[in-house]
Amino acid sequence: MTVTLRPAALADAESLGALHMTCWREAYGLLLSAAFFARATPESSAERWARAIPALRDDETLVLAEDDGGLVGFAHAGPGRGEAPPRERELYAIYTRAAVHGSGLGQRLLDAVIGSRPAALWVLDRNSRARAFYARNGFVADGATEVLERFEGLTEIRMVR
Repeated sequence: MTVTLRPAALADAESLGALHMTCWREAYGLLLSAAFFARATPESSAERWARAIPALRDDETLVLAEDDGGLVGFAHAGPGRGEAPPRERELYAIYTRAAVHGSGLGQRLLDAVIGSRPAALWVLDRNSRARAFYARNGFVADGATEVLERFEGLTEIRMVR
């Protein structure tokens, strides 16, 4: 399988929405309820991406990973959010299909949108796989936490490098 990275286009919204929800189910299926996933549908995600892709700013990067069978991952980064972001750059999202975990694709995606620059990100505190990946890339928890009511009260932590 040869995976290529490319920028997202508006025409990708539907397939990106489907990928996003598949990745959520694979990553968070044991952490979130069936009711959550009944609301978080590929169609609702595609609608969000159809609005977000044309609104991407020059300082944002949305990269898709594609193989012969379609999309297998994506990463999205841009300027730090909030009143006093700890870093100028923030990783907003990075997901790969479980089938490509351990292939190096996550690293390729991270390198494509962040590189070696200082950055911040938020990750679920119970997502040990993702936390270990970020730690291997020099990120450390800075003590900031947030309870995500829309994610059924799960807590995320901020990591920086």
